[in-house]
Amino acid sequence: MGLQSVTIKHQVDWLSASTLRHESPLKEALPPGFAVYLKILTPLGIDRRIPLADYSFSTRSIEALNNRVNFWNTYQIVGGFPAPENLEPITYHEIATSLGVPYNASFDTAAIRQQYNGHWPPNLGSSNALEAAFVQELVAVQGATTPTYFYGTIDDGNYRFTDDNDVVDWLELGIAADLSPIMQRDPDYPSYVFAADHSWCLRHPEDAGWLLLVCSKQLYNAIYTHSTLEYFNLT
Repeated sequence: MGLQSVTIKHQVDWLSASTLRHESPLKEALPPGFAVYLKILTPLGIDRRIPLADYSFSTRSIEALNNRVNFWNTYQIVGGFPAPENLEPITYHEIATSLGVPYNASFDTAAIRQQYNGHWPPNLGSSNALEAAFVQELVAVQGATTPTYFYGTIDDGNYRFTDDNDVVDWLELGIAADLSPIMQRDPDYPSYVFAADHSWCLRHPEDAGWLLLVCSKQLYNAIYTHSTLEYFNLT
């Protein structure tokens, strides 16, 4: 059917309107009344050639900065991230184990940064290929042809510009499989992706390295049985 831009009326009234605060339970960012609430971790890759033990995050001197530049140049690191072509998939479970920290619903990309005093380790990153495979798997369990809304909100920094250069929320209608071209077009996930019949809803708060999903037990069973998605059950 192709993606269609839709005027926002009552289609989004059922969604949670609360702004997710740091201390808020993640479920508050999702519509109530569902059987299952999940936190799904977005994919990461690792460049195992990079000797992280030899890397210094220090930038306190010219020498430290020069050492960092040399390290980046040696291992093809750009902007603190490994080259996408050098990545192989890695699970968050493996990362948590290597760091010696609990693997639970609080473990995500922010938790990884905390282990390095707010810095991101330069051997970990993502790529278009990893994201594309992740999205395809997500779409497969949701049902590729399911009529689906894609919704971006100003509150999440996911907006569009009008002809007058004003920022506005946006809403598009298509099928679940349209998430793939949307991810190729836009720099991030929509704020919300939800089935037109309200049988499931995917939420992506601004700057989060994870997605939230509410769904039925039937859909959850499909995720549990047939997917390799990495998630925590918040139910």
